[in-house]
Amino acid sequence: MKKMSHWGKPIALFTVILSTVVGLNAPGTAVTSLPTDNTTESPSNIQLAQGLVGQCRAAKQRIFVYTERSATSQTVRTIGLDEEVTLADSGSAGWIAISSPATGYVQARDLKPCKGGNQPDPGSGAGVCRKVTVAQGLTIRQSASPSAALVGGVLSGNTVKLANPKQSQKDSQGRTWIQITAPKAGWISSGFPDGNLGPEFSCP
Repeated sequence: MKKMSHWGKPIALFTVILSTVVGLNAPGTAVTSLPTDNTTESPSNIQLAQGLVGQCRAAKQRIFVYTERSATSQTVRTIGLDEEVTLADSGSAGWIAISSPATGYVQARDLKPCKGGNQPDPGSGAGVCRKVTVAQGLTIRQSASPSAALVGGVLSGNTVKLANPKQSQKDSQGRTWIQITAPKAGWISSGFPDGNLGPEFSCP
């Protein structure tokens, strides 16, 4: 009564193999290869990650502050060993902007944590921005003076990011200067005393 035909065993074996193959190809069990990242980051690079505006860093050695993210650009000043700086952006291409003790760019690899901690000032958040309203746009200067070296410019309608903490100065003519960190680190004139910029708002 329970005799299996001579086709029974091959058919049963084929059924087992087929179910195994189908199971391996089922969407729920499919194995996909993931992209790999072979790059490695040093601790100093990890520390200089996103969201660093307003944080403190110290120089590992005597370094230069540049007007651009390039060692061939003009130097602003030097930073001594263990001298502290305030970060003004999150870094790009190995360079990071600073707002203190001078406005400019330094190489991120030359910085280390400050002894007193690296936390940003309260309220640093995304930063404070203002929009350029003067029709001819504004020039960005290396320091708070119309005769200071030209760093760049901002067209009317574009946004600038203020330094954190905020810094402003008045020159001998009564013109107000405001320190910014973007689109380039430097100083712009807000007018006599204001009028070149719109109201402050949280940066996007």
